[in-house]
Amino acid sequence: MLLVPTAAQSARPLQLGFLDSVYTSPDPAERADWLSRSVDSAADILRVQVAWPVPDTPGRPASFDATNPADRTYDFSSADAAIKDATARGLRVLFSFSGAPRWAEGPNRPAGAPRGSWRPDPKALEDYGTALAKRYSGSFPDPLQPGASLPRVDAFQVWNEPNLDTYLTPQWLGGRTFAPAHYRRMLNAFYRGVKSVRSDALVVTAGTAPFGDPGSGGDRIMPARFVRDMLCLRRTRGTACAAPARFDVLAHHPYSVGSPSRRALNADDVSIPDMGKLTALLRKAEATGRALPRKRHRLWVTEVSYDSSPPDPDGVPAAVHARFVAETLYLLWRQGVDTITWFQIRDQAPEPSYAATNQSGIYYRDGQEKPARQAFRFPFVAVRERRGVVRVWGRSPVAGKIVIERQTRSGWRALRTLRGAARGTFQALVRVAGTATLRARNGDNGETTISWRIVRRDPL
Repeated sequence: MLLVPTAAQSARPLQLGFLDSVYTSPDPAERADWLSRSVDSAADILRVQVAWPVPDTPGRPASFDATNPADRTYDFSSADAAIKDATARGLRVLFSFSGAPRWAEGPNRPAGAPRGSWRPDPKALEDYGTALAKRYSGSFPDPLQPGASLPRVDAFQVWNEPNLDTYLTPQWLGGRTFAPAHYRRMLNAFYRGVKSVRSDALVVTAGTAPFGDPGSGGDRIMPARFVRDMLCLRRTRGTACAAPARFDVLAHHPYSVGSPSRRALNADDVSIPDMGKLTALLRKAEATGRALPRKRHRLWVTEVSYDSSPPDPDGVPAAVHARFVAETLYLLWRQGVDTITWFQIRDQAPEPSYAATNQSGIYYRDGQEKPARQAFRFPFVAVRERRGVVRVWGRSPVAGKIVIERQTRSGWRALRTLRGAARGTFQALVRVAGTATLRARNGDNGETTISWRIVRRDPL
């Protein structure tokens, strides 16, 4: 029962991947195993987190040329290994780092400020950005393989969750926000460093945490307020910042309390269905010259997840967890997000407890697949569009025919056949009256999605 022409079956692309410390594991076999599982789970990109690889000394190392990636003060061995192994398997890398060495922090760090968070030096970040862009340009010599070059990395993310005092201090100064403006200086400096070497590399903002403290003061700034201040949209005088923010991609971490469709309670907090708050700020900043360069900036989610039960007794049941994975991907894609890195591919060890660690992987700790692995590799969502009509959406792990099916008493009945591109999204309208259970199946290899029960009224 066709309702839209074949030309409407394709949809905007969605790049998927993971954030997990296993990608920088010192054990090459462990790293290789989970990189292979990432590829098998239809990942495109990995967010690889690497500490700023320099000595954490009170003073700047003597004779250190921070713009030279070959300077012996740097230790890129862990980053090199992770990036080489990932790119060898066709995975893209988002290089991400946070935390300044002591010599690159501002003076007089208070005892209560976390190490690495206190007023990081923008000039040091500019030099580091220059070194990163040189080392991972695709032409820098591999120190371990004479005659070979290190891989090319096309995206660099500076810092993590700068609206939390865990990562950036102070958050407030004299009753006003301090962190957004300081992070803008950090971002602009890093942007200058990267772009001085490679104009085509992407500079990604630090993903903001989803929740903050109301009012003035506290340890956290609400993410929409942080972005508003970072983009100078709270200014009442003048038409633009003296030095507007420069970046290519705006990132956020939209964790939700409850289901993926549940909105944040506070106006400036941003959960999964609230990404439009940040999009509106970004488009306004673009229109007024407060987000540079003058172009349409992309929107990424560089961390999001849910814990499952098992193993976490406080997590959501495994079947619900799988549905939440697919629903999260769809809701974010629908709001214009084009890249999502799920936290994480496997559960962490419950040490010291489940409450202190994360069981949000699509694999259990022992390597067994969760139902969520199927939902990540081949996500599928069905949404009641109007009476008698359902919109189906998904992302195909491989090329082939995509058959939309409805469960009946005698088995599964085909409703519609679409074309599926490898790692490509698809959507279509199908006629479905009343309550029904739907799924998608690859008509070439028989792979199926999790099933989706659609009711007369759907909350999405």
